[in-house]
Amino acid sequence: MGEAEERRRLLEGFPAERVAAESAAALVREAPAYGDHDAQRLGRELLAIVEPTLVSLREGRDLTGEETVRFEEFGALRAEQGIALEPFLEAFRLTARRAFDALYALARNHDDQALALEVAGEFWARCDQVSFAVVRGHRRREADRVRVDQEQRTLLLRQLLLGELSVDWLPMAADILGLDPRAEYRVCYAVPEPGRDVLETERTLRGHLLVLLAEPGADRVVGLAAAPPSRAVGVPVGVGPVRPLARLNESLVEARRAGQVALAFGLRRAVGSGELPLHTAVLALPEVGERLVDRCFGHVRGERRATLTATLDAYLEADANAEAAAAVLYVHPNTLRYRLRTFTEATGLDLAHTQDAMTVWWALRHLQAVGAE
Repeated sequence: MGEAEERRRLLEGFPAERVAAESAAALVREAPAYGDHDAQRLGRELLAIVEPTLVSLREGRDLTGEETVRFEEFGALRAEQGIALEPFLEAFRLTARRAFDALYALARNHDDQALALEVAGEFWARCDQVSFAVVRGHRRREADRVRVDQEQRTLLLRQLLLGELSVDWLPMAADILGLDPRAEYRVCYAVPEPGRDVLETERTLRGHLLVLLAEPGADRVVGLAAAPPSRAVGVPVGVGPVRPLARLNESLVEARRAGQVALAFGLRRAVGSGELPLHTAVLALPEVGERLVDRCFGHVRGERRATLTATLDAYLEADANAEAAAAVLYVHPNTLRYRLRTFTEATGLDLAHTQDAMTVWWALRHLQAVGAE
């Protein structure tokens, strides 16, 4: 009798239907993930896994491409049913153990013990192949499901921010996004700084926002917060006024404006709506800034301008304290006073006068905003 016939004779008594039915009953009885499954239907699904495995054993070959695809589809089915990977693998292991026990019982009574042991070993190899296929199918479908869920959340949040959702849809959107439909939220708006990408900014803000929208290819991160983010958030971010879900588009407009101010002036913190009205005016009136820059710094170029602007900025930031400003610049206070005196002589602007100080401040902020673009 040839080996193929011996294999057929060994496996012809394998109780495939009983193994599948008993495995299904045990899963429904003992595994919470399968508690609401119909045992008979589950048994048929498991049988569809066991039988092709037995056929490949009987024929002494590996699984075919068609059989592998069928196993992947079974894994995808479990993902669609909401069964997580670990419970799914536990069901597979339980079925494999029961099948091996049945196969081993047949092998013990078979005449050719060497062949019986060989087939038993091949069985575990087939189990590995089947396991790889079903896990691959499960993971692919789970990844697809997560992607679809994320796309749905992204779409809903975008529509919510733009005011495109009707009142009837707000409770459903709030439930999907994990929001309270009766609560009010602030929109937060951040554009990545030069040299940083959207994902980096998203990671920084993730712990500060309830939900966020960071679309691939977009140059911004937008999200919602119940309370203003910490001022020391570490990236420029604008915060809009608190609004109900139906009016978040109003908060978005203000948050975008505040975010542009934060980015333009290098403020790596949360900037509230209306918090910096003069900075906002500098951005809104670039032609005024250009005239003031010419008024203050038209007489110098290159390194001399850079030194002068740094000196004046430090002096204004120190509230006209020459010693404090000199310490920041690592120069002697007399050196700083000399620079201020020569500036006044060249321009007629005296920082001791409020209007002149405001003129210089505006020019400096305009240069800063232009440099950030």
